[in-house]
Amino acid sequence: MVGRNIPLAENISAHARRRSIVLAYLNGGLWGIGSGLTGTTLLFYLASSYGARGMALSWLLAAPALMGVLRLFTPLWLDRVGSRRDFCTRMFALSAFSLLGLPVLSAPHILPEATHSIAALTVCWATYHLFEHFAMVALWSWIGDLIPKKIQGRFVGRRLSWMNGGKVLGISTSAVFAIVWRKHCETTGNPNELWIGFAALAIAGASLMLLAIWPLAKMVDPPSPSGIGSRSPRTRLREILIPFADASFRRLLYYGLWFSFANGIADTATHVYVVSVLKIKYTEKRILDSTSRGIQSLIMPWVGKQVDRHGNIAVLILSQGFVSVALLFLVIATPESKWWIIGAYVCWIAYAGTNVARPNLMLRLSAAEFSGAYVAAWFASTQLAYALSVLAGGLWFDWMSENWEPVYLGTWQVDHFTAILLVGCLLRAIGMLWAARIRED
Repeated sequence: MVGRNIPLAENISAHARRRSIVLAYLNGGLWGIGSGLTGTTLLFYLASSYGARGMALSWLLAAPALMGVLRLFTPLWLDRVGSRRDFCTRMFALSAFSLLGLPVLSAPHILPEATHSIAALTVCWATYHLFEHFAMVALWSWIGDLIPKKIQGRFVGRRLSWMNGGKVLGISTSAVFAIVWRKHCETTGNPNELWIGFAALAIAGASLMLLAIWPLAKMVDPPSPSGIGSRSPRTRLREILIPFADASFRRLLYYGLWFSFANGIADTATHVYVVSVLKIKYTEKRILDSTSRGIQSLIMPWVGKQVDRHGNIAVLILSQGFVSVALLFLVIATPESKWWIIGAYVCWIAYAGTNVARPNLMLRLSAAEFSGAYVAAWFASTQLAYALSVLAGGLWFDWMSENWEPVYLGTWQVDHFTAILLVGCLLRAIGMLWAARIRED
């Protein structure tokens, strides 16, 4: 059954559509602020303060993506609700409430051992993402029907710009707060209370995510061509496989799988290298993150306009090239000359191109009558590839840490960090070849 009081797409007025677009931007901005306050960097530092290392950190990064495979079944649960708007708002609310429980369940001394606190942290983090995954499948399907194809790239670019802008604000706020709170703990002689500041940021972020639900509740929700509520569960289960049988979509999927694998395999080593070897402080990293994201926010609307005019593939290939070069700057950086990391962040600005082109291609190559299945297939597959590669990367990092003997090329020492980062660079560069195989039309 189609949700109540939902107008047909062709009956939506231009004013109502424009209003929904603005509300979608507002939702992205508010959710971005909350995400910036409670991002992976905060969780990584919080887990590290509990003593998490190597494989434990890999599980923290991978668990949300592993659970995200369940989003393949989103169309089944969406049918039971009957409205993408209602489903989205409920799932986003559950996601935010899961995040609110994180600082309570993972607090020191609440559980008997630090390993239990790390486990609770991982479970809460994964649950928060799981509900967000369900919501995002419905939201992208909703957007695909609401936004005309000819301006979809512009919309994706501008909404991501709002979201990234919000993340910059959240990241900057968390960085300033971290400085103030650290000084407070040092002044009072209570360094063990440092986690309280991290927990406060998580609570603030979750509260803003709850506020971000309001714009979604006010948006127009046209019925989906996939006929929400009109097909049997058996039919929906069969539809899960349709995207994987679509040759055009598979080419995009192959690229997405490689992109996720290449990013994940060196992720643990990259995080550990930045935090433990280069000794980049939490505040310093947040400043670098916010600057890079801020520049991305400025150029994303322009990127969206370019993909609407000239297509997505060239943007994807060029951006992938810059992203692969970024790891070379980490190879060059040392504790004595860690400013080289700035070069990596400059190259990571190119994520603006991949972050606009990938979801835009996902929408363009999806069959409208099965849009939910296509969106779920894209996100579930690519996130699973990322999760498995992060776990493999964690095992690889632990093995390399114990068994790799440094190799000297002249005066240059290739330690286990350098070896992993160089492999990661090569794998990301190969992603350009996979991108070139995509057929946009």
